[in-house]
Amino acid sequence: MGASDEQDREDREGWLTTAEVREIWPQIRPSSIRAVARANSVRTSGAPSPDLTREPTYHAADVRRVAARIDRGEADVAPWQRADSDAARADATPSPPVRQPIRWGPDNVPGLILLAIVVGLILWGLTAPDNPGTGTVFVR
Repeated sequence: MGASDEQDREDREGWLTTAEVREIWPQIRPSSIRAVARANSVRTSGAPSPDLTREPTYHAADVRRVAARIDRGEADVAPWQRADSDAARADATPSPPVRQPIRWGPDNVPGLILLAIVVGLILWGLTAPDNPGTGTVFVR
C-alpha cells in the first residue's frame, strides 16, 4: 500500500458534517459556518452528507487547521460571525420593531380617492334600473 492509497483512504474517511464542525468551532455562529469555511479555504464535499441533508461535508484536516487559526486569532473571521463577540450578541438579540402610527396625511390621499371611485362605481352599477343582478325584480 503506497502513500497515495493511504491519502485516498484518509480523504474518504475525513469528512465532517456541519454539526461536527459546530462542535470543533464553538466560537463561530452556526449560521456563519459555511462563510467561515469558504473564507478560510476549507474543502467541502459535493457528495451527499451521511445524514442525507443537503448540507455540505467539510474536510476534517482543514477544519482542524482553521480551528487552530481561530484560537490564535489568525483566521479570516468577521466580528459578527463570532459567537463570542459583542456584534454577534447584538445581532442575535435584535430589538423589537417599532410600529409606526398610521397617518392620514397627503401620502394616502391618492389611494383614498381611488378607493372612493371604485366603491362608487360598484354601488352605482348595482343600483342601475336595468341591472338584473340587484335582486329587486323577481318576476317579469
